[in-house]
Amino acid sequence: MRIPNTIRLVAVALALIAWPAAAPADPQPEAADAKSDTAETKSDAAEPKPEKEEPKAEKPTAEDLFKQGRDALFKGQYDKAIELLDKAVAADKTKTSFRLHLARAYRYAKKDDQAAKHLEEILKTSPDHVEAGQALGEIYSAAKRWKDVVRVLEPLLKYRHDYPTYHMLAEAQYNLEQPEKARKSYEEAVKLNPQSAADHYQLGNIYLSGNFFALAAESYQAALRLGLDSPVLRYKLGSAYFNLRNYFGKIAVQTIRSGKVGTINGPWYLIEPGTAAGGRGRKDAYRCAPEASAVYQVAKALALGIEDRPDIHILRASIYLNARRYARAYEMFTKIGPTVPDDDKALFLYYYAQAAFGTGQYDRYLELLKQAIKLDPEAYKATLVDAYVKVADQHNQSGRLEKYIEFLASAVAESPQTASLHLKLGDAYEEAQEPDQAVAQWQMVLDLEPDHPQRMKLLNLIQKHRSGVALSVGPSTPANADGPEETPADNQ
Repeated sequence: MRIPNTIRLVAVALALIAWPAAAPADPQPEAADAKSDTAETKSDAAEPKPEKEEPKAEKPTAEDLFKQGRDALFKGQYDKAIELLDKAVAADKTKTSFRLHLARAYRYAKKDDQAAKHLEEILKTSPDHVEAGQALGEIYSAAKRWKDVVRVLEPLLKYRHDYPTYHMLAEAQYNLEQPEKARKSYEEAVKLNPQSAADHYQLGNIYLSGNFFALAAESYQAALRLGLDSPVLRYKLGSAYFNLRNYFGKIAVQTIRSGKVGTINGPWYLIEPGTAAGGRGRKDAYRCAPEASAVYQVAKALALGIEDRPDIHILRASIYLNARRYARAYEMFTKIGPTVPDDDKALFLYYYAQAAFGTGQYDRYLELLKQAIKLDPEAYKATLVDAYVKVADQHNQSGRLEKYIEFLASAVAESPQTASLHLKLGDAYEEAQEPDQAVAQWQMVLDLEPDHPQRMKLLNLIQKHRSGVALSVGPSTPANADGPEETPADNQ
């Protein structure tokens, strides 16, 4: 029986539709291969094959360590910088730059002892390494190891004249009490850096202690111009002016409303009431001292709050004394007397005595001077003779001959070997019509100085008074034969 073609085609189509569900249970070879590849991939991920391992990092060189350490240093990572730079130094000990940066890292980390060790090592191998020397000098300066500062820095001057070197060296020499060396170093420092107010100030201190008062004043003025100001600086500048005898400076009359004598008003110190233009007195006109004067600077120091010590007030009173404002000076000395310490008492009394003399209190003057002598005879005993003569001369100028003789006699008693005092006393006795006393004093002059310049005159005077001849006798001028004969009254 023949099957129609149409039925065959339908049967084939149905078979094709059912075929996937009837696939064999055993896996196909391709499927097995795929599973095997997947397993191998997983195995490779778990255990990498030797030929696919990453290459190990190369060991960093000394230069690499240095660069990393330097970067850490300037990032502020000091401990990390120290670690890296220390390794760099260990890897290459010949590079001073490595060791210098390591020392810097230690300094930033406030480990100056370790920094100093490395800087010393640099200088051993490179004594001309100025940068290392200056860094080491800074460490020793901060530690006040002044001898080490000098030891390190002085050799560097052969290689470079640099401001930091001179500055630190001057400071060390000053603290080692080597003023001459310190002066030279500070002078070089201010040449290289004229804007350093502190160096000008220290240089002024050295000049002042060496009695170079003009140079001291110049240095202190420079410090003030550069912005450094303090009560102590003003006091020292006032001391320099005082020793230059610049007490009140160039006095000018200024009109200052509501002014007060003894105070500062801007650039002026008010000394005393003055007269306005035209000579008319006004209450707001004052005689004033400028800034460039001792009195201004001392008053400024007090105004700025300097420690209220007796020596400052003594200096201020002494300014008035030397400027011949005796009454004001005496008033100041009287006020500060009870506060003066024993160590300064003798000097104070000496100045106080001078003020008393200036006000005409001669007995008070001698009284105060004798107190000073009692406290310090070595310094002031020699002044007593001159004091008696000064008082005697004042009485003589006032016509008090008796007092004149009294104080001249006191001077002779203090210094009996001084021929000039005997001569002066003899002349005073002659003026007082006491010829016997006069002759005795003149004879002592010749006994002390046989070749005295006025020998012939004295011999003639002695002969005249001893013989009773009332003639005017001189060493070289003959008596006037044509003139009338003198009587004792005429010669009186």
